[in-house]
Amino acid sequence: MIAGGAEHGKLLAECSRRDFVRRASLLGLGLLVAEALEVARLMGAPEPALAQAGGNDATLQAFADTMIPGRRAATTDLGAAIDPSAIAGVDELPGAVEADALALFHHPEIGFDALEPVFLTELESRSLPLGANFLSLDFGHRVQVALAGLDFSNSTRVVWEAAAAVPFTAFCAAAINPNQTAAKASGYRVMGLPGEAPNGYQRDFSYGRRLSRERTTSGSLP
Repeated sequence: MIAGGAEHGKLLAECSRRDFVRRASLLGLGLLVAEALEVARLMGAPEPALAQAGGNDATLQAFADTMIPGRRAATTDLGAAIDPSAIAGVDELPGAVEADALALFHHPEIGFDALEPVFLTELESRSLPLGANFLSLDFGHRVQVALAGLDFSNSTRVVWEAAAAVPFTAFCAAAINPNQTAAKASGYRVMGLPGEAPNGYQRDFSYGRRLSRERTTSGSLP
């Protein structure tokens, strides 16, 4: 069971309410980031010291691991380095970091680079009162920070929603992986999805039987 499982269950429930999985595509994510950028512009310039409190890329990886936890790993699916402090290691299966969430954070078509300073300032401003920068917090406290940022009482929650959608898109849609098959994309493998044809499954695949023999009176669904 994931450490701090009850709290992380609340976090997943919040993510479900925001429908991140359904919108797990480059297009949907790009639109969400664009909306968050409009809010960020009204917030003004972030505090540089806070934004750099834990090392930006490592902190983004730690946030991705908070959203979709995974096993400890040294490299991602695409061979990129993983900061040793980023993954808390509360799950035995690959998570968002291993699915190259960091690369998606920096993908030019997403536009999150422009949002990153604002988000990291928000992240660290909620982490430091708990005793450390986000990267140095244990998993339970990381979850608390994420829950507070995504709470509907938070006026800047759209910025957090955009950041949270990135790991979900990287993991659920293998958005950054050109080989979207279970063999190459750890998110697909964890979810039990074969991936795209022709390499994900045979073009002539068949279950070998009719899926349904029933017929409606009119020949159409009600």
